[in-house]
Amino acid sequence: MNERHERIERLAERWFAAQTTDAEECELREWFQQATDVPDSLREAQALFGGLDALAGECSPEQWKPRPARRISLLWGFAAAAAVVLGLFVCAELLRKPYCYIDGVAVYDKEAALQTTVYLESFSAFEDSGRMVDELIRNN
Repeated sequence: MNERHERIERLAERWFAAQTTDAEECELREWFQQATDVPDSLREAQALFGGLDALAGECSPEQWKPRPARRISLLWGFAAAAAVVLGLFVCAELLRKPYCYIDGVAVYDKEAALQTTVYLESFSAFEDSGRMVDELIRNN
C-alpha cells in the first residue's frame, strides 16, 4: 500500500504542476473517491478533487439555459425594432416642412420665426424717408 501512496503523491505533484495526462488524472480522481485512509500530504488534493467533482455535478435548471435559436430570434427581433424606429425618425425628418427660412436656414418653429421680426423694426426709418420722397414728387 505504501508504493500506491507514493505513486499517488507523485501523480498529485504532477497534477498540481499541470503535467498529468487524462488517464493519470482519472486514476487520481478514482483513488480519491475510493480512499478511506488518506495521508495528510494528500488531504489538500482530496478536498480539491472532491470540490471539482461537486462543481462538475452542478448544473443550472433547464428553464434558465439559453437556447441558441431563441437567442438569435431575440436578436433579430431587436434589430428589426431598431430598424423600424430609425426608419420612422428618418421619414419624419424628410417629410417635415419648414415654417420659413431665415438667412438660408430652415426654421420649423413658428414662435422662433415670429421672434425674428424684431429685427425688421430698423426698416421703419426707411418708411419715413420714402414718404418724404413721395410728397416731394407730388408737390413738384
